[in-house]
Amino acid sequence: MQTDFPFVEISEELYSVLGKPDPGTRVYRRDGSQEESAAWYDLLHEVIGASVSPGGVGMICPASRAAVYKRMKEGKLSAFLFHVTHRTTTLFGENKILRESPYIYVPVSEARAWRQELEERAIKQGVITDEELEGAKPDWHGDFLDWRNKRERCNDAGHIEGVSVFDLIKMLGASLLPKKDLTATARKGGRTNKKQGT
Repeated sequence: MQTDFPFVEISEELYSVLGKPDPGTRVYRRDGSQEESAAWYDLLHEVIGASVSPGGVGMICPASRAAVYKRMKEGKLSAFLFHVTHRTTTLFGENKILRESPYIYVPVSEARAWRQELEERAIKQGVITDEELEGAKPDWHGDFLDWRNKRERCNDAGHIEGVSVFDLIKMLGASLLPKKDLTATARKGGRTNKKQGT
């Protein structure tokens, strides 16, 4: 098992609440009622901080869901699973089918560390440079934070080589409209005669 990776720390005292890890992994499993899952979730986030589902790891680290599961099985990524086994109350007067798959959460801190590991490996292999990585990060502190209204946002966001979104719509508008004789409509001041159907 990897030792230099910054795993979240889970003490054995928390096993009874968060779940005990599967042998050779950092996959912690807990069984319980649907109602217990909310309390488990709250405690989990107090202990590990922010977390995402296995599919959500891809927002933070360029890895597929299959790669996430593989890393979990190899003991290289922590994951916390809650298996709903029963329901103790029925708030809506009926028993719903229990979840067949567990709730799964992966610490965001570990997803970020994994991304950094992949970036460092890619730089060493010459696949990408530091500058390219830096350029790929969005600048959320740019001028757009000063936009005052929706029209300004649309104009700036749609500005492509000197053409605003509105100009682009005007230019493409004629080609996007269905082909018909617009001359008669123009002669009548842009109005159509409903009685004649024109």
